[in-house]
Amino acid sequence: MAAMDLNRMIERLNDLIALDYDAVGAYEAAINRIDVESLRMSLRGFQADHERHIQDLTQAVVSLGGTPRTKPDAKGFILKGFTAVTSMMGNEAALQAMRGNELLTNRTYRMALDEEWSDETRAIIERNFSDEQRHLAFIESALRNRLWEQTTMHP
Repeated sequence: MAAMDLNRMIERLNDLIALDYDAVGAYEAAINRIDVESLRMSLRGFQADHERHIQDLTQAVVSLGGTPRTKPDAKGFILKGFTAVTSMMGNEAALQAMRGNELLTNRTYRMALDEEWSDETRAIIERNFSDEQRHLAFIESALRNRLWEQTTMHP
């Protein structure tokens, strides 16, 4: 592994794990502030994706002989975007905050792909990045179409 030494790989993967832990918490805060059930269900699915990212990245760290992070980063270097949710109320505000969070996770995953990884680890990062792109696209569409105003007439 010429390009990136093992410790750096483990550190970068742990940064992504911290990011996903933060996202899980942010989704929890957003879900608690959104009163449209269909939106809540979508966000629950995204939250589950982030939980899967943590599991997959944790296995990658372990396979490299590292110690995976088991909770969000106490330093909170990526928490800034995520704290916005807790101070805002309402559907639109919560979605706006989550849009900021997903922009951050998208940017971070995109940057991670610039590194030299084993094929196996790269596949995990690419899959996670693909989830992030899907989350962001959904949230931007929900904001654009003001989904919380579309009251459904049928269950």
